[in-house]
Amino acid sequence: MKPKMVSAILYATTAFTLWSFWDALFGAADEPFMHYRYWGLLSLSIAGTVLFVAACILTLFSTRIGTICALVGATLSWPYFALQMPKIPWSRVISVLPNANWQELLTAIFALIIASVYSMSELRRGNDEASRRNIGLKLTATFLYAAASFLLAYWRGIWEWLFRLRYGN
Repeated sequence: MKPKMVSAILYATTAFTLWSFWDALFGAADEPFMHYRYWGLLSLSIAGTVLFVAACILTLFSTRIGTICALVGATLSWPYFALQMPKIPWSRVISVLPNANWQELLTAIFALIIASVYSMSELRRGNDEASRRNIGLKLTATFLYAAASFLLAYWRGIWEWLFRLRYGN
């Protein structure tokens, strides 16, 4: 059950970070989102997010089917995010990150990278004994990854909450 939990948590975290990106994108839009330049790729990527949710559920029953579903979701999501990657100033990403308005995009791209690499390696590896080795370490790393993704997605809100907690209104 632990290998299935690792996959389910990883796919749920990816779906969460992608959903957080869509929430920020559509919530901050001044114009109706139907007029976006890449509407077709945007729709495919949203479908990819839904497939990550399905992969999270399916992997609890069949790891292989859940992995294939996640890989299809990543394949659908990558074209839109590949077009968005040049918008990030990669040479100074650390210094600009606290003031960036593309943090959700960066978090979604990293989650998509991790889910894609994990899905391809799981599909290639299969269900052999080597994949069950160090499962405790993998589960711990997955929980840390999920917590870090949550903190990255909501770090502004967390800091505001802590500031209000310390200084009042």
